[in-house]
Amino acid sequence: MKIPRSKEDDYSQAIIAQRHGWLETFTGQHFPYLQGRPYEPGSVLGTCENYVGTVGVPVGLAGPLAIHGSRAQGEFVVPMATTEGALVASFSRGMSIITESGGCHVLSPGNVLPGETGQPYRVLGDALTKISAVVLRDAAEAGRFDGWLREHLPQIVAAANATSRFARLLEVSPLFHGDLVGLAFTYSTDQAMGLNMATKANEAACRYILAHSGGLAIDYFNTLGGDKRFVPDQAKGRYVSASVRIPAQLLQQRLRTTAHRMRRFLGACNILLAQRGATAPNIHIANALTAMFIACGQDPAFVTVSFKNASTTFEPQSNGDLLASVTLPNLLLGTVGGGVKLPGQQECLRMLGCEDDVIKLAEIIAAVALAGEVSVAGAVTAGEFTHAHTVLGRGLHGDNAERKA
Repeated sequence: MKIPRSKEDDYSQAIIAQRHGWLETFTGQHFPYLQGRPYEPGSVLGTCENYVGTVGVPVGLAGPLAIHGSRAQGEFVVPMATTEGALVASFSRGMSIITESGGCHVLSPGNVLPGETGQPYRVLGDALTKISAVVLRDAAEAGRFDGWLREHLPQIVAAANATSRFARLLEVSPLFHGDLVGLAFTYSTDQAMGLNMATKANEAACRYILAHSGGLAIDYFNTLGGDKRFVPDQAKGRYVSASVRIPAQLLQQRLRTTAHRMRRFLGACNILLAQRGATAPNIHIANALTAMFIACGQDPAFVTVSFKNASTTFEPQSNGDLLASVTLPNLLLGTVGGGVKLPGQQECLRMLGCEDDVIKLAEIIAAVALAGEVSVAGAVTAGEFTHAHTVLGRGLHGDNAERKA
């Protein structure tokens, strides 16, 4: 089933209504807020202060996208909120190619923690770290405080865990500098992104330390402002990886390129941009994250953290096929709390079947990111990237686009 489009006017009320009808048939659900129903003012309580109204961001449909994950299984139509022309079309093309290739396989490994069945097994990510600072009475007593901290760790864990039904403190990692001690508290957060949970839990842990350390600690700062900064040595979010093998014939027919040319392009991106200080070894995963974060009620400020060490690889196979893969080690998102309770964003989550399943949402986002990487690399290596952005990004059509470029 293809998303309906009109060559004459793809923005008419008639074609939009046709797309909504198609979407309702595909999902078995209704989407009144995506069709324009206004938000009730009370629905934004807890998400915005001094509320005066909403700023609409256009939402387009991309897909269907076939996914073989642990939680995301089947074909999905994906809502993407954006003001960048050509973005939805490009991602939709990538999704179509993945689906025609048999779908992508997605891995979202979880942690095995001490006390659970088996030995501890820790995956980078699949957690949330929030750092607080404790001020010591005397820098010379740092060693004594370290000993006290180790001895009283069970009580600190209990104090932190008592603040939430879901957040569980996994580990405490200290850093010492003079009379300052940075305490990195790492939590599991269930279906939530968990920043507010971690903030409350850190507060309780720091208060326990201040009250019971025998005067070793005299002050604390609950947050150090690292929540929305990428910190390499810090677990944040979900770890997820997606891959697809695209047949050589499909590369030639649909993308008009080859696996070797796509790998050459990706190598040029990463190697040459690294000389300019770029650290994210991917093409434009930030586009996938931003469009889906806005549509699905996530905090867009966490895009910078989530894509910073996301990686893309293109590996040509001996028969000309392409093995394309993406990995997002720090995908920060949740399906409870914050903006996910807004009615329009709830509809987008329901469209994906992710109302209460953060792992499923993470798997879908990884697959969407993979589709975007494949499509844009194909466009660049086929020499079609500029034309596509001229036509779609400026609302032009056909020859008229060339004349006005």
